[in-house]
Amino acid sequence: MAHSNDSLSWGDALFLYLERQGMPLNIASVQVFEGDIPLAECLAYVQSKLPLLPRYTQHLTTPLLNLGLPSWEDDPKFDVHNHIREVMLKRGTDAEVKAVSGKILSTTLDRNRPLWDLTLLRGVKGGSTALITRLHHCLADGIAGVGLMNVLMDTTSVARRSRKKTSPARQPRRDPTTMLLDWSMNSYFSTVQRLLRMQAEVLELVHKIVLNREEWPVGEFQHLLPELVAPTEPLPFNVICVGPQKIAWAEAPMADIEAIKQAFGATVNDVALALVTSVLRRYVELRGVSTKGRLLRIMVPVNVRQNGDNHMGNRISLVPVTIPLDIRAPKKLIA
Repeated sequence: MAHSNDSLSWGDALFLYLERQGMPLNIASVQVFEGDIPLAECLAYVQSKLPLLPRYTQHLTTPLLNLGLPSWEDDPKFDVHNHIREVMLKRGTDAEVKAVSGKILSTTLDRNRPLWDLTLLRGVKGGSTALITRLHHCLADGIAGVGLMNVLMDTTSVARRSRKKTSPARQPRRDPTTMLLDWSMNSYFSTVQRLLRMQAEVLELVHKIVLNREEWPVGEFQHLLPELVAPTEPLPFNVICVGPQKIAWAEAPMADIEAIKQAFGATVNDVALALVTSVLRRYVELRGVSTKGRLLRIMVPVNVRQNGDNHMGNRISLVPVTIPLDIRAPKKLIA
């Protein structure tokens, strides 16, 4: 049985329960490296890092009678070969890299195994290698995902296994009634504890926003709940995606974003949100839908980690933001 501190939080479990075919809830990235990366070398390198990434060798287990939340346990059948694979590209063009990436990122991870994988795309033009990484959102949020990637990409801290794993001592077998009672009590207390923690995090988030944006009346927060429950306006992407999805990306130098931020007295997030709004407007218009007077509600993740919080799971709250789709002037969007 997994220890209680290995159970998913409510926030982590939410991403697990919301996932369905056509809507994979993974954190993913596509990176391009100079030179060729052979599969064997990649396997050996990642294998050496696994002692620093304990979740990479654990899978989810369901509690007895589904009482409580899933837990992380060591996977006795773990094999790194099941998580790292390669695809040899035929042409190696950007279009082919995006097409293969879309096909892979449109699928869900196998829940019977640790929830991550890497795919090497070899034969990229110019002799490069692309790397597609996937982590399930129940395992990490964006901040934790960056931390995991930092460990994986840090060539100065390759770990070595100093000793073999020892099997845990066999516990006396308990009768089903006792096990059921234990699970029920743990589930009850865990639920109460998590509800209290969730309430504290929401209050803390509101407090931070009030401190940082003193001109906001506290009464404005009463509008957040209606934002959450109000029906969304039908748009081309308010559907369940079926089949491989197309992937596209563009370069946005951080120096340019910083310059815009300084010029308008805004934040990096303000600039990013303006860019996202412009992209969504163009997509809607390409689908033949009028954007005049149209509003779109999106959920913006807000990091609620304290300094020194290295929790691997999710430490975020979601703030509803309504964006106008009919504003074209970038200056107005940022303002």
